[in-house]
Amino acid sequence: MQDQEIASVFLSDSESKLYPYKVKMEQVKTELLKFGLSQNQAKVFIYLGKYGPKSAPEVSKALEIPRTETYFIINTLQNKGIVTAEFSTPIKYSTLPINEAIVTLVKSEQEKVKILASQEQELTELWNDIPAFIVETSETKKEKMQMLQGTPQINSKIKNMINQTKEEIFIFCTEKDLSRFYYADFLELLSSSNSDYKIIISPTQRMPEHAKQMDKDKIKIIPGSKWGNLCFLIRDSDEVLFFLRNSDHPSHNVFAMWADSPPLVSSLRMLFELCWINSERMY
Repeated sequence: MQDQEIASVFLSDSESKLYPYKVKMEQVKTELLKFGLSQNQAKVFIYLGKYGPKSAPEVSKALEIPRTETYFIINTLQNKGIVTAEFSTPIKYSTLPINEAIVTLVKSEQEKVKILASQEQELTELWNDIPAFIVETSETKKEKMQMLQGTPQINSKIKNMINQTKEEIFIFCTEKDLSRFYYADFLELLSSSNSDYKIIISPTQRMPEHAKQMDKDKIKIIPGSKWGNLCFLIRDSDEVLFFLRNSDHPSHNVFAMWADSPPLVSSLRMLFELCWINSERMY
């Protein structure tokens, strides 16, 4: 393919012979966004990776990105360690192999997390040195809610709920949700917790493999599909996390609502207890 053809992949329609490549490139671009790249950064990375090395003006022309923005993007990708420059005139740029680039991006994010974690105590002490200027009373306390999008944010909230459980935590989920909970180490966290828990899995005809290692008296299933893809967690009758988009969606599109509203928590708790009575053990 010619340089111009490669660039036109991003703009090809469903009738074009290049369209299958566009679909795959869009999938790659979507995945790269999860590693902290912007839309155009991912686009430049793909272009250089599949038709590099190229100079900045060549990238700008091929992808129809303003030249100043192109230089900024390339510089950013260099700083991330996934694009290299050749000693030539004009300077040409190329990418690391995709596997090396991913490892580099992951390590970079891990370093950022380590730095933030190391600053936790310092920031907490600084925060505590500042007095609170509001006196909270029964009149000022309000029910709260929080919208959470993306697996990292939701997983962090769930782990916090499990760790704060004093008496019991109830989980109603699909088999796909249970699989994600397993790989996020939630099931291990529940098993090692001193608090009680109950899990209902619906719809399914059999006990999932991930659940077979847990206490069989604490897990039931509902074979029917009338509950669809319902998924929620209740902690100590104090708070609830309800998935509006669960594991049927890509991890970055998962969406949930957390709330400590007593009527909402009470309603979902009653629903769970009713389902528990009518669910089945499969051992």
